[in-house]
Amino acid sequence: MTLDEAIRLKTELLIEGLTLSDEAMTTVGQGGMEKVFWVFEMTQATHKGTGDGSRPLPNDMLLPYDLYADVRYSPKSPFKVHKSGDAVILLKNGIEICEVRWPNRPDYYDKKTRSGEWMKKVASMRGDCGLRVCFDNACNYFAKKEQCKFCNIVPARQRNRDHVVTTKEAEDIYDVVKEAIIDNPVCSHLAMTAGAAKDDGLGNLPQILEKLKPLLAQKYFPIVTAITATRNIEETQYLCSTGISSVAFNLEIWDEKIFNEICPGKTRRVGRDRWIQSLKEARDLLKPARALSSFVVGLEPMESVLEGINYLSSEGIFPIMSPFIPMVGTDYEGKEAPSVDWVWEVHEKATDIIYKNLPDAFCDEIWDGDIGICPSCTTTKLFFDFMRRVVPRDNPRRVMSPESVSAIA
Repeated sequence: MTLDEAIRLKTELLIEGLTLSDEAMTTVGQGGMEKVFWVFEMTQATHKGTGDGSRPLPNDMLLPYDLYADVRYSPKSPFKVHKSGDAVILLKNGIEICEVRWPNRPDYYDKKTRSGEWMKKVASMRGDCGLRVCFDNACNYFAKKEQCKFCNIVPARQRNRDHVVTTKEAEDIYDVVKEAIIDNPVCSHLAMTAGAAKDDGLGNLPQILEKLKPLLAQKYFPIVTAITATRNIEETQYLCSTGISSVAFNLEIWDEKIFNEICPGKTRRVGRDRWIQSLKEARDLLKPARALSSFVVGLEPMESVLEGINYLSSEGIFPIMSPFIPMVGTDYEGKEAPSVDWVWEVHEKATDIIYKNLPDAFCDEIWDGDIGICPSCTTTKLFFDFMRRVVPRDNPRRVMSPESVSAIA
């Protein structure tokens, strides 16, 4: 299998999903890392795990070339994972494709914070090094019926109410970060996100960032915050002064008319112009390519996506992409996902544009996770994988042992 074939395989799995035999999940929740609810249910159908309820779905899978892919259940998928002897094998239409592995389960999943909360309910792990916190699994846009039509942050929380703490306390987040990054490091960087706050501001993020400052003073670790765009330059200045390495204000859609239709809350509460201005303010306050904005690709014409990619990257803003899938509980549940060929083409063209306009995005620091995400933990995205086609290099292994994440030949 070539690198291109492995990236295409990951693309197919993100869009088409897979099914799993019960036998393939025998180590999930023990040695293998189980799926822990974080912010979205990125599946096209619900799945609770093995038939007897003893094992949950795995969180991610390790593919050839150290590519990590989010595990997304879809009963209509041509892909299936089964067990053959001691190996876990991925099949397509009944034909064996390759061996896959479940990333190692971190020890902190079995520990509690000082308040008695299970740490994995506060912060989950992606890939082999990324710590993820949704500090508020609520979104004011849903309350006002102005939610983004592809988003299921609130319905997903309601379906997983036994597995999530809606609003995380700063002290609990501190405890998990201290455990997972400082004391017994299995993670090397932190990504934090939330839905839109009730006041359309920063919510409880300032309290969390202030609480984390002593840990940052003890040991530097990159932090990215993916939140609603700031209301004014004062908020942007504050946010960029807290020690975070990067910020993501995710515009989602570039075409203004389609943006207004699909993201009514962002349109009415913030506005597209203010969204872009927030990104420019952050660009001026952070290191190069540390102001990020994600597009959900597949909901507008390719020409429009590439126009947005070109504009933002030429302005020094790092655009990233997530392929659209019709997630359960969204307004767009049941909508057709883009084809694999379309997703491949838009990523290929976008990567060339970014490389031309913003070469800083391809630097070693960013590759190693200095924007709070890295190739090993972006299991739901493809942009790092396509960057690897332009600037060949191995995926970083900054925390876990080489044995636990060895490449599959």
